[in-house]
Amino acid sequence: MEESIVKYLKKLGAELGEWKEVSERPGKAPFAKELEYKFEDVMWGKIHLRNDGEIFIHVISKIPFNWKDKVKELKIKGQIEDAAGGLLWLREEENNIEEDIKWIKEYLESLAKQNK
Repeated sequence: MEESIVKYLKKLGAELGEWKEVSERPGKAPFAKELEYKFEDVMWGKIHLRNDGEIFIHVISKIPFNWKDKVKELKIKGQIEDAAGGLLWLREEENNIEEDIKWIKEYLESLAKQNK
């Protein structure tokens, strides 16, 4: 799954970090891996892949607005877990990651053009 996620993000033009194991607290066993990504002008965040296979996407917009006000406009397949300020948390299925990130990226690019 990790390789396919990297492939999707690279295909969309993201700059990527390395997968890192994460735990709830120092000294605890890792419960997930995270991969940082960045789309230069519009967003950055992390892909959070839990050991049980659950996938979460953290999106941080570089464009100033509140995601909470835009939730109804989002045409994505993932489930919105949280939306506040410039932060968005999605629960995703592997087969929707590429499509949803592409849609969000294009949505933010259109907002950026409107704000110029």
